[in-house]
Amino acid sequence: MDTSQYTVLDHYYIETSNGCLGVVVGNWHSQYFIIGYIKYCPSSAALQPWKRGPYYYNRVVKTYSAEQVHASTSWRVIVPFFGSAVPCIPVSLVKRVYCPLDRSLELYSQVKDSLEGVALELVNAVSLSSGVVPGLTGSLLPGIHNPELSDVDLVVYGARESVEVVESIEANRELFRPFTEERLKDWALRAAQSTGLSTREVLKYYRNWRRGLFRGREYSVIYSDGIYREVLTMPAYESVGIVKMLARISGGLEALNYPSMSRIESYRLVEFRGRIPYEIGYLMSYEAVYIPGLYEGGSFEVDGLVQCSMLEESCRVTLGAVEYRGSLRWLDAT
Repeated sequence: MDTSQYTVLDHYYIETSNGCLGVVVGNWHSQYFIIGYIKYCPSSAALQPWKRGPYYYNRVVKTYSAEQVHASTSWRVIVPFFGSAVPCIPVSLVKRVYCPLDRSLELYSQVKDSLEGVALELVNAVSLSSGVVPGLTGSLLPGIHNPELSDVDLVVYGARESVEVVESIEANRELFRPFTEERLKDWALRAAQSTGLSTREVLKYYRNWRRGLFRGREYSVIYSDGIYREVLTMPAYESVGIVKMLARISGGLEALNYPSMSRIESYRLVEFRGRIPYEIGYLMSYEAVYIPGLYEGGSFEVDGLVQCSMLEESCRVTLGAVEYRGSLRWLDAT
């Protein structure tokens, strides 16, 4: 399949030639491969909750840890920009591409079950309050969802559109409800496990514009600038060590993309063995929990992987990499 004819973006789904379903990660790909991971594969077990027609699916990725995501997919490619080998899906194995925006529009023509009905209401609610039509991703996108158990996952494309949705959801907490105390506790425990932070520290990052409740059903919203990039033309970065530092982060729209990025206004090294060849200019994170902090900005205690580019003559700190998880503690958030 030629991706130049159908540009894939963050949280599109891919069906491979063996019937497995993969998730596209971010907007940086190549004409030869799509960065992403296999999430569901056909299963002979009829007890699986994910089903389409007569076929059942097993969820390969149970949690979104870097280790599980990497382990779920057989293919790897070294991407100089990321300074690492990343999971990918070869274009030659792509059988079908599922577009989230197309799936949202499908619901206006036909709703097949109760979850699709809630999803259509949610799409309408976001659209009416923000002026932006979100795409539909997750298990609803390829139609393998369980009407009783599955959540509703949305994706918003466009920088301006993302800000409109963030602000409208945050301002309409009666419609887009924050988690109940019990669900918030459950989310915080899982997020604490994935980040290494305490539940108290993790709760500083909770926002209803990322996840919450609509008509009693759990939802999540992913944001993307919607701009496709050729990853093999990006500058190369190389890991040079682990750093602990205190940093003032500017915040901004780049944090809503994946991986999230935010400029570092100032910093003070607390611990580093070796030499950092250039100034550290920004922070990049593969850990989605940190998105609100990187978007809003503030003062942070950073523990991460330093990666530097000779071409750019600059360095960055990377969080959530498979080589080193690191952490981001928000110091001035309540």
